[in-house]
Amino acid sequence: MGLQTWKNAPSGKVLKGDIGIAKNYLIEKEIKELERVVTMYLDFAELQASRQIPMKMADWVTRLDAFLQFNEYQILKDAGKVSHEVALKLAEKEYDKFRITQDRNFESDFDKEVKKITDKPPKGK
Repeated sequence: MGLQTWKNAPSGKVLKGDIGIAKNYLIEKEIKELERVVTMYLDFAELQASRQIPMKMADWVTRLDAFLQFNEYQILKDAGKVSHEVALKLAEKEYDKFRITQDRNFESDFDKEVKKITDKPPKGK
């Protein structure tokens, strides 16, 4: 599936809602980098507000592009080749196949506890 993390990770089931969250496909290093960039930009926005610099949404778009370029990130000029809807439908199709295998192999907490109890030798032996 390509997911790196999900709501019930690492040992819980992947849910259908997990597949539509883009950052669930990022590795830990990428998530940390994203967190740093977001924090830097929010600090910048807070500084602008504290200096009482009026900003329109169009200004924020321009400033964000400049901020990303300054930090040597590529700026996407269009929406890409695959729409969100198409990507989500593909992910859901793959999830439907994955879910069958996941359900077959999944061991719940209850099953794990039952296994512990039934695998223990009787006391005194």
